[in-house]
Amino acid sequence: MIKILPINSSEDLKKLYSDSNIELLSSSAAVVATDGDETIGYCLFYIDDKSMTVTALQPLSDLFLADGILRSALHVGVERGVDKAFYSNSAPIGVFEKLRFIKNDENNELDINKLFSSCQNCGNT
Repeated sequence: MIKILPINSSEDLKKLYSDSNIELLSSSAAVVATDGDETIGYCLFYIDDKSMTVTALQPLSDLFLADGILRSALHVGVERGVDKAFYSNSAPIGVFEKLRFIKNDENNELDINKLFSSCQNCGNT
């Protein structure tokens, strides 16, 4: 059974950021998808009181799984009162475009409101 949950262990978070060559900051967070004991995907992001910035998303080849993982990360933000989501230049912009999560590409903004709609775009890639 696939589970997508936030990482609560600081050691696990540190390892995931290190393995992904993404800088670990005090605002770093992640959600990880597992199937049993196997990690099958993740989303790394920075989050504060007002916004979050997605820095990495895996897997890139499975859009349905990537969509679920991204939605789980955005859900963490919404639970913390965040109403703006962005993506960094290291994030997989092409996947965000395929999933139609980009709200404004000029300021790297994701459409956090897509969290509340189904993955209607996954089959259109």
